[in-house]
Amino acid sequence: GDIQIGERGNQTRIAFLCKGACVLEKRETDLFFLSGVDVAFELDLSARSDRIQRLQATPEGAGAMLRIETNGIIGYANVKSCVVGGQDAACLDLFFDPAQSTAAKLAPERKPVAAQSEERLVAARPAPKTKTAVTKPPLREGSPDRYLTFAELAAPERLEPPTGAILAKVQPIEPSVEVRKPTIRENEPLVEPLVLDFNDRILVLLKKDLSPAFCNNAEATLQADAWALGAMVDTGLCAASRGDMVAADATLARLLEYTPDNYEALVGRAVIAEQAQERGVARKYYQDALNSLPPIEESNRIVQAMAALN
Repeated sequence: GDIQIGERGNQTRIAFLCKGACVLEKRETDLFFLSGVDVAFELDLSARSDRIQRLQATPEGAGAMLRIETNGIIGYANVKSCVVGGQDAACLDLFFDPAQSTAAKLAPERKPVAAQSEERLVAARPAPKTKTAVTKPPLREGSPDRYLTFAELAAPERLEPPTGAILAKVQPIEPSVEVRKPTIRENEPLVEPLVLDFNDRILVLLKKDLSPAFCNNAEATLQADAWALGAMVDTGLCAASRGDMVAADATLARLLEYTPDNYEALVGRAVIAEQAQERGVARKYYQDALNSLPPIEESNRIVQAMAALN
C-alpha cells in the first residue's frame, strides 16, 4: 500500500505498509524477502535518503525479493513488525558504519528536492531539483509532540531496551553444528520446582496459541518455503508443546545461527530452560531477547518473566 523512509543518526528505517498480511525476512546484508506481496517495482530513493540509492523488488514465490543499493557500508540490519500511523507494517532498520557517515558529511551537499505533501513512494518519481532549500517531509503518522525529534521514523517503536534491564552484549554465534548454552557462573540456591505449562507461558509472552491448527499451518508453511524463518520458530515452539524439548531447542538454536536477534526464538529457548530448572540459562536468553529490541509490549512481558526468576 505504501513505502515510507526515515533517518536518524546512522540509522535508516524503511517501512512497508501492506494492504494484507506481510512478513519481512533477512536473507543477506542487502537482500530481503517480503512475503505476502507479489509485486515488481524499482524506486529511486536518492532524493529521499542520504544513504539509500535504490530499492528494487522482484517477484519470487509467494512474495518478492528486495535488494537495497546504498552508498555506505551497512554494519547491521534488523527486520521487525511495527506500527506506523496506527497501521501494521513490516519495518527494515539499517545501521550504517559511522565512518562512512562522516565521509558523506564531508562530500559536496546534494541539491534538495521539493517537498511533496501527500505523495506515495510506490507511485512517486524523483522530484525536479530546485534552488530553494527545503526540509524532507516527516512520515505521515500524526505523531504527538514528544516524538517530533524522531518524526521521520515510526514513533511507536522504542529503540532502547526497557529501563532497569541489565544490558548484556549479544555474543556473535559462530556457524557451528551445535549452539552451546551460555555458561552461568553463579551459585543458585535450591528452590521449589517451577510448575510451568509451556503453552500457557508462550501464550502470555509471545501471544501465540500453540493449537493443533496453528502447528499444522506452521509445518505446511515451512515445507513450502524452507526459508520461512517465522514458520521455523513456530515449528520449534510446537515441538516443545508436544513435549519434545530436545528437538525444539535444536530447531530454535539452528534458526539463531541465521538470525541471532530473533527474540521469539530466544524467548522459546528461555522457557525451555525454565522447564528444565536452569534459571540462569533462562535469564541469559531473556536478556538476549531484550537486547534484540522487541516491540514495547513484548519487552515489558519479558522483563516481568525475568523478575519472576529471582
